[in-house]
Amino acid sequence: MHDCGNCQEVLVSPLACGACEHIFPVREALSPFQVFGMEPVAHVDRAVLRKRLLKLQRLLHPDFHGQAGGDQQELAEHNTAELNAAYEVLHDEAKRASFLIQKLGGPKESDERQMPQAFLMEVMEWNEALEELRDDGDAAAAKARAQELHEELKIERVRLLDEILDGLHEALGGDASVDLVILRKQSNAIRYIDRALKEASELQLRAVS
Repeated sequence: MHDCGNCQEVLVSPLACGACEHIFPVREALSPFQVFGMEPVAHVDRAVLRKRLLKLQRLLHPDFHGQAGGDQQELAEHNTAELNAAYEVLHDEAKRASFLIQKLGGPKESDERQMPQAFLMEVMEWNEALEELRDDGDAAAAKARAQELHEELKIERVRLLDEILDGLHEALGGDASVDLVILRKQSNAIRYIDRALKEASELQLRAVS
């Protein structure tokens, strides 16, 4: 972490100084972790992250810098947008995992679109279950099955995401044996599960109405 060019204190973030409350223009692309003054980690303490967010939001609030002139207020607005975008990535475990896979040299989402081969059978079964629910005329039965499917998908999402984050933890620790292509495929599976969860939720609501 760099020192503040205004008061020489250690910066809490490249966006602002927590000591003198000066804000800085960012002239290079920052990772979400750099924005929050953190080292890259797979498992983030959300309470700590939230605390840093609130501190930086206060330092960067445009109204706080309104009397400093138009340029400072505009910079505050820009840095606040950078902060919020970084928080969105770090707070969301799936987005954080996807970012770290690419940061560590793994494939982007656009370069590797497949899911793990072992996962495909489950996908076929879930697709069949969703198709049956779409056509089911029995509202009560459809709601019960949609709830059951939703819970099954949530459990699988937690299991799979834990596996991805544990792998990333090992990779960040220097384990060169971690296969980042496999982690990307697992990340793709998470995205499928998220879509299926959304549809299962919508089918539950449709069965009630």
